[in-house]
Parts: sequence; C-alpha cells; structure tokens
Amino acid sequence: MSWSSSHARRLVGAAALLVAAAAAAQDSSGGREAAQAVIEQARQQTTEVERRYEQARRECDKGLFVNPCREQARREHDQQLRAIREREVAARDTLRRLDAQERAEARATRSAEQAAEPKGRAGAAPKGKQRATADEAAPSAAPPRVVEPKEQEAAAAKRREEAAQRKAESEKRAAEHATERERRAAEQAEKAAQVPAEIERYEERQRAARARAEEKKRIAEESRKRREERAVERSAAQKQPEGNTPK
Repeated sequence: MSWSSSHARRLVGAAALLVAAAAAAQDSSGGREAAQAVIEQARQQTTEVERRYEQARRECDKGLFVNPCREQARREHDQQLRAIREREVAARDTLRRLDAQERAEARATRSAEQAAEPKGRAGAAPKGKQRATADEAAPSAAPPRVVEPKEQEAAAAKRREEAAQRKAESEKRAAEHATERERRAAEQAEKAAQVPAEIERYEERQRAARARAEEKKRIAEESRKRREERAVERSAAQKQPEGNTPK
C-alpha cells in the first residue's frame, strides 16, 4: 500500500468527520437556543408566580377564612413552581449534554485534522535555532539596589511613627472602654441605691391606703350606728300613748 493511497483515505475520513461535526453543531445550535429560551421563560414565569402569590395572600387577608385561603394559595404557588423548575432543570440538562457533545466533536475534529496532515511536513527546526546559549535562555538578573542610610533611617522613623500611632489609638480605645464601664457601673449603683427608696415609698403608699380604708370603714360604722339609734328613737316615740305625751 503506497503512502499516497493511505494519505488519501485519511483525508476522506477527516472530511467525513468534519461534515458530521458541522451537522451536529447545526443541530445542537437549535437545541441550545430552545433550551436557553426555556430557561429565560422559567425566570419570567417564576417572577409572575411570586407576584400572583403575594396578591393572593393580600386578598386572603381581606376575607373571613384567612388561614385556609392562605394554605390554598401556598399549595398552588408550590405546585406551579415545581412545574417551572422541572422544565428549567430539563433545559439545563440539555445545555450540559450539548456542551459535552461539542467538546467531544471538537476533540474528534482535532484528531481528524491531525490525521489529515502528511507526515514529515513539520520537520525539525534547524540545529542552529534549536540550540540556545545559557545567556539567551536565562534572563539577565538586575543588580541589587543599594539602599542609602538616609532612606533606611526614614523608613525606620516611619515605622516608629506608625507604631506610636497604633499604640496611641489602642490606649484611646482602652480609655473609652474603661470610661464606658465606669458609667455603666455608676448607673447600676444608682439604680441599686434607688431600690430601697422605691420600696419604702411603695410601702408608705400601701399604709396610707390602708389607713384611708380604715377611716372610711370607721365613718361608715358610726353613720350606721347613728341611723340605728334614730330608728329606735322614732320607734319608741310612735309606741308611747298619746296621754303620756310630755307637755
């Protein structure tokens, strides 16, 4: 078998693979657009379902049977979302399948193109270009920069200044925290000192209320006794004979 006939068969096979890949790509393009349209439609439908659900909840609040109405609205909301999500999941599965198919087709196309290339086309590069000296391969290293003593002192002074500033800020925060703790402790002590006085005032009000109640009871008892005495006197006067009425 000659090299030319073998190379011709490889070209024919590569062409067939390329044609099949192009056809599959065209088919997958339509499937991808349809899947993306389903996903976009699912987003819009989800937004609409959520809007209708909120509106239904507001309508339920206006009726008599609020809880059953809300439960029915929730069930319908969940059922609609499940149907939308099922379509969206199927569309995303289609996109993943198409991506995997396109990757496989790309690998097949590369394999076909490599098989179509004649052997020995890409010859070895000239030896002069293959060899590279150590100076050309390795980049020249820049000499280290010499730091002046003034720069070192300035950097050290800057570090000391920053450290002093951080220390001052830390001490300031600690002082503020201590002041806040003292203020809270003073407030708690003041409240604790007010407790006995509040108790004393409460007990004093209770004693005054009991004293007023006792005084009202005493006055009411005296009034009752006076009424009874007058009633007895009137009854005795009515029973006395008319002849014995004192002149």
